[in-house]
Amino acid sequence: MSGAGGAVHRPETGEPRAEILCPMCLSQLDPDEPELWSWDGREYVQLEMPADATEMQRVNAMRGARIRCPDRLSSLPDKHYLPADYVRYGRPAVIGFVGQTTSGKTHLLSSVVGAIEAGELDRFGISSSPLDEAWHHQFLDTQVRPLLEEGKVLTPTPEKVVSFADALLMGTEGGPQRPVALFDVAGGELSREWSSAQGAKKFLEIADGLIFVVDSARLGLSRTGDNTFNTLLGLLRTRLPEVSAAIVVNKADLRRFDDPVTRWLRTDLTGLDPDLIQQESADVFAYLDTFDSSAWVRPYRLCGKGTLHVATATGSSALDGPGSKYPRDVRPRRVLGPLIALLAMTGVLVDERAQRVGA
Repeated sequence: MSGAGGAVHRPETGEPRAEILCPMCLSQLDPDEPELWSWDGREYVQLEMPADATEMQRVNAMRGARIRCPDRLSSLPDKHYLPADYVRYGRPAVIGFVGQTTSGKTHLLSSVVGAIEAGELDRFGISSSPLDEAWHHQFLDTQVRPLLEEGKVLTPTPEKVVSFADALLMGTEGGPQRPVALFDVAGGELSREWSSAQGAKKFLEIADGLIFVVDSARLGLSRTGDNTFNTLLGLLRTRLPEVSAAIVVNKADLRRFDDPVTRWLRTDLTGLDPDLIQQESADVFAYLDTFDSSAWVRPYRLCGKGTLHVATATGSSALDGPGSKYPRDVRPRRVLGPLIALLAMTGVLVDERAQRVGA
């Protein structure tokens, strides 16, 4: 990592530097941007680095450094900032969690980040570190710990919001590392008319992978599936071959006595196994088909690569809404499966096994 205003490293893969776009407004970001910013608790201030600063002082100052998006078209009302490391390791993999408000996608995203924080990726041979410590710990403090440690029901993503939840540097241990940006897309943002989903449209222009979250409680209630899935696929129609999809039957605890849900809930994830992922995908596809709801699996059929999974973000159901508590301890199961599949399908993981996932 360079000091403020210095040259930046090229991607570790040695490939030519790729165009990197802001995921919020699509402006081009400059990896050699000399101006760095930091948050002082009230506002962003420009980071000044004295010429005689020591290397350790530079490294310390760079922790939490941000770049300001140029947003030359003023497409957003306020200035917005991204971690400086977002542009230092090649083009980030942009992954979004999509589903209706009731699907539990915010809880699933929080459980995924909690599992990463707990070191559960280690057994898969995948390394991970926050791109921005302050950003990461804010998400832990506001979303992950209230859910996993206090058992609180989280507030859904606000309407018309595409939330940049966290960004991590990920890859196979000892191999090339790549930024991975995780987004939470409000269900209402995609279920409204296309003309109103401007934030989602921008995000979808550069999304590499999407986790489609199926609400188990709604299976069998509608043959048209999730409106957010259908709208998103329409918005993505020209990019579908470039996008990977992981469909996850969330709240699987509600279906824990159904076959094959019960079998997969009891099957631990022990490593990246493309054959096991394919078997799970086939079983979940057939299970969803029994509900005469082919719309649920449209992302699998239409996207370039796809997988299907079973997971529960909490292990039990809440009795009341946001701010209440789950009646039992929150115990996520198999939440890393969809993310690991997408890391493979979007090229973050590059070995031979990863190339077989979703093919």
